[in-house]
Order: sequence, then structure tokens, then C-alpha cells
Amino acid sequence: ANLPVPTIAAIDGTALGGGLELALACDIRVAASSAKMGLVETKLAIIPGAGGTQRLPRTIGVSLAKELIFSARIVDGEEAKSIGLISHVVEQNEAGDAAYRRALALAKEFLPQGPVAMRVAKLAINQGMEV
Repeated sequence: ANLPVPTIAAIDGTALGGGLELALACDIRVAASSAKMGLVETKLAIIPGAGGTQRLPRTIGVSLAKELIFSARIVDGEEAKSIGLISHVVEQNEAGDAAYRRALALAKEFLPQGPVAMRVAKLAINQGMEV
């Protein structure tokens, strides 16, 4: 989350527990419609430990984050998009890398921008969210 450059998570398969927490630490998340995501630690009688209890509520709202964590529910890409967990949902392709390809296309949109402006914009957004 503190990298000075934009980060994009591409979820083409399963991101449960720590996998989703890693994706939540990224600036943007892209997933295939068939991808599976969830913070399922409560099934193991533990809680998400790598920032999930902080980042998920900031991303989708407190009430919905509690519901997903309390139930250990797994959502697919379509539902993840509808609740604001991911920014983009794409249909999976034969190669199984549709989310990766969309993430790469987004990264190419970012490339022409000024690197210092990108770094400072990310810092301003991140710090502003904590005020």
C-alpha cells in the first residue's frame, strides 16, 4: 500500500484470506467474473490479520464489510464489482488471464503521466483518506 507507484491487483482465480488482503493493499483491483474472493478467516475461528479488517470497510463500507467477514462469504467477480470491492470485472478468456490483461491495459494508460505527479497524487489520496 505504501509503494510510491500505482499498484493494480489482477484476480484471475481465487483470492481468499491473505490473497484478498494483498489485493486490498493495491490501489486498483481487476477481477475475472469467475474469480472468487473473500475474507474467510472466521471459518477458522480467527480474524483477518493482514489489514483486511481495516481495508475492506474503507473499500466497501463498514456494514457490508462486517457482513462479509462475519459470514466468511465468498463472492465472484460480478458481485465484487457490484459492492465496490473491485474496479473492473472482465469475462475470463481461454488463457485464464483476462484480469491480468485488463490490468496491463490500465497500467499502459498510466504510463504517459508524469511520474512525480503520480507519486504525489497517490500520497495525497492516501494521506487524505486518513484525515
